[in-house]
Amino acid sequence: MTHARKSRGPILTPGRIIPLILLLIMALIPALVTSNYLITILVNCMAFAIFGLSWNIIGGYGAQISWCSAAFVAIGAYVNFILTNEAGISPFLTLPLGMALSYAMATVIGYGTFRLRGAYFSIATIAFAETLRAAVQYFKPLTKGTAGIYLTYRGANFWHLTFPNDRPFYFIMLILLVLTLFFTYRFTVSKTGYYLSCIKGDEIAAESLGIETFKVKLRAFQVSAMMMSVAGCFYASFLTYISPASTCSFDLSIKIGVVAIIGGIGTLWGPVLGAFIIVPLIELAAKLLGASGSSNVLYGLMLVLIVIFRPKGVLPLLTALYDKVFPARDAAAKGGRRA
Repeated sequence: MTHARKSRGPILTPGRIIPLILLLIMALIPALVTSNYLITILVNCMAFAIFGLSWNIIGGYGAQISWCSAAFVAIGAYVNFILTNEAGISPFLTLPLGMALSYAMATVIGYGTFRLRGAYFSIATIAFAETLRAAVQYFKPLTKGTAGIYLTYRGANFWHLTFPNDRPFYFIMLILLVLTLFFTYRFTVSKTGYYLSCIKGDEIAAESLGIETFKVKLRAFQVSAMMMSVAGCFYASFLTYISPASTCSFDLSIKIGVVAIIGGIGTLWGPVLGAFIIVPLIELAAKLLGASGSSNVLYGLMLVLIVIFRPKGVLPLLTALYDKVFPARDAAAKGGRRA
């Protein structure tokens, strides 16, 4: 008697090997590069890749465009700095509080808007971001207002994330990026991720199939907010200084969204690609042009060009090229059933 068995295909395919090679290269860069400036640029790239992945949960996979990313980044950052400076608490221990506050804020915003259709959610996120920025400026005894807060330096101390240079942060951000990629992938293949993709395709049809669209969108927004808060906590320690202008600005929210859109909205690797395109280009523009606001002009121009010529982002272009180079191997890796 012959039994049918599922062929799993080769374990090591180009689609799996290439990310591993890139990870190995990224891990070796600090040993090969002497420029601290380049390390700083790469840390910023990884930070914005994490921000973009967090935004992509609700903005890409859920097609619910949020413009309050900076608010959740600020929650993680300010909780970190206030508790670290005032009470000597480790940033690692401030993470749960920042996540809880972000979860609560996302719940309030989502609960009032996800029952409605249209642009109400996006408008509400803008209002929340501006409200939080105003609150940070108002509560000066706690947040220092527009003057901002400097992180108290405690020497080389991993527990408090204070280091004499940016190289330790390079590895911290690399680990956080890998974990974020893994979590995002697991989320997309989960039941919630599947329901979210159905809602993105046709919300009315999803509701007719019994999917509770309100709960699914709210859960995705809550997850996105908590991820953003965690990233904001670590990024603030890297910056060592935060203020409403740098952490709560609408400009930062736009930049985070642009990173995901340019790279490839609703894809796993799109925000990573977008971050490694946008951050170096903005840095280059600032060096060459020197004018304040030149970076805003640059990524605004890039966004317009992408929307016109590559509305799905840059990643699909690379994916098409990849499929031409490795057509047979990855097709075989998908496998089938054999008698």
